[in-house]
Amino acid sequence: MLKRRKRSPRRRRQTTFFLIVMLIIMIIIGPILWHMERLREADSNYNVHEVQAQLQWLDVHGGLFNRLELIKDVKLRLELNVGSKDLEPKLAEYQDKKHRFWLLLLYLQEGKLTAAQNVLVQFVNTPLGQLGQGLMLLSKGDVDESRRLLVEKEIDWNSLTLKEQSLRHLTLAQAAMMLGDDQSTLADLKAAQELEPNNPACLSVEFDVAIRQGQWAKALELSRLIDAQTWRPKNMLYETKKAVLAIHENNVEGLSASLSALKVLPQGETYIYYLNAIQALDQGQLQEGKDLLKRALNNGLDGGLKADAQKALEQITLRQKADQVLQVVAGGNID
Repeated sequence: MLKRRKRSPRRRRQTTFFLIVMLIIMIIIGPILWHMERLREADSNYNVHEVQAQLQWLDVHGGLFNRLELIKDVKLRLELNVGSKDLEPKLAEYQDKKHRFWLLLLYLQEGKLTAAQNVLVQFVNTPLGQLGQGLMLLSKGDVDESRRLLVEKEIDWNSLTLKEQSLRHLTLAQAAMMLGDDQSTLADLKAAQELEPNNPACLSVEFDVAIRQGQWAKALELSRLIDAQTWRPKNMLYETKKAVLAIHENNVEGLSASLSALKVLPQGETYIYYLNAIQALDQGQLQEGKDLLKRALNNGLDGGLKADAQKALEQITLRQKADQVLQVVAGGNID
């Protein structure tokens, strides 16, 4: 009995010491865990400014927690979304499929199709590889084959992450839009929005659809929402289509801003040829527009704009032939 009484104070001291240590640990770690959860939520919701704020806090206060895969991946994904000049060597260090796929996306963003193809061979016979191949084909302008690959029923598309599934639907929406299939375009865009309602890429595709369908008021509203996302890097396709919107709206200042942005982007001159062609056609200068479209195509115009330019050339050729026939008929009637 005496022994038990003698031990009690010691046990109480041990318990008290343990509780104090745990309290100190929670005081130190608690804020870090809270900021990590905020970071995870912001990353999931594509809240880029919040992601940047949380990463900045963790860089200062996170210590060894910054070595966790969660934080490392969020940093890499942020650089992929906002554009980073030194991202390639960082991603190249990884050999797992997730990071190799991100490297593939980076190469496609930069137009490095050969490098992208070299990465793609590592994903043979996988849903992720099928998605990557579809993206590659769309970048090259092979819209039909891209769409065929991305709708194959034998592929287990549900094995992809939500972000990857959303990307597949957005790619299908773009392909359908290029093929003039409005119903499929809207269906896949809706599917992507349901998976990731805050994905900024959904806003971009919705803008493209509005331009394609001539919904100019909606396109103008969407362009303002996109421009409000100031973290976005300058994008060739977006600046080109925003310039098309400016041409339609007779917005000289907006057109000048887009042309200035394109001049400093890779292959920007090619897209300026395309825009000059649009202006010429809008003014009824068929031959001038035709020549500029050919120049843009010969310089490597790609993706959906390539398909648009080819279709426009066909229409111009038909129009010119029809005009020639009318002139012959009119000349014959005069005689």
